[in-house]
Amino acid sequence: MLSGTNQEEEVSSIGSLPVLQVIGYKNSGKTTLCCKLISALTAKGVRVGSAKRDAHTFELDDAGTDSSKHLASGAVETVLTSQTATRMMRESETSLDQIAEHMRGRVDLLLAEGFKKAPYPKIALLRDHNDMESLLRQASNIKLFLSWQESLVLEGIQWQRDNGYAEIPIIFMNNETTVLQHSISLALSLLSVK
Repeated sequence: MLSGTNQEEEVSSIGSLPVLQVIGYKNSGKTTLCCKLISALTAKGVRVGSAKRDAHTFELDDAGTDSSKHLASGAVETVLTSQTATRMMRESETSLDQIAEHMRGRVDLLLAEGFKKAPYPKIALLRDHNDMESLLRQASNIKLFLSWQESLVLEGIQWQRDNGYAEIPIIFMNNETTVLQHSISLALSLLSVK
């Protein structure tokens, strides 16, 4: 497993479901990385579940549909299902722990985009120099940094040393193969932690 931080006790799973988070600020590449990780891990036979934290509010269903009428009438939770798909809707926030508990037994790994404050191992994407300091203040258990700026790789390593953080690997995003290899390696290491 990649080196961790000195911030909090390491947590890698809920029950027996490993959780890997991908964090970063808007337009840092979180969704792109998650999609590539899901594809690569699925190709290796890993059943991957995913969760995304939306910083904004969104509509659970189109206005006027039967399920939206159920929610508007006061249903706490509603499920829409067909021969090909199922969607669960709830008029409340759901924590990453609750999502992981729900997926336990259905998937081998939960890949979560966002949820900065949750305690699970994280890959953090950096757009600029300020992102590293800010993410280290907001999040724990960062195992890997991916940087869009080559200069940030060396600066980040020096900044970690100067500020008493364990050295967390920082990889420049210019080589997709290297980025995926490190990210996949981290994800697979969590599967063996079970």
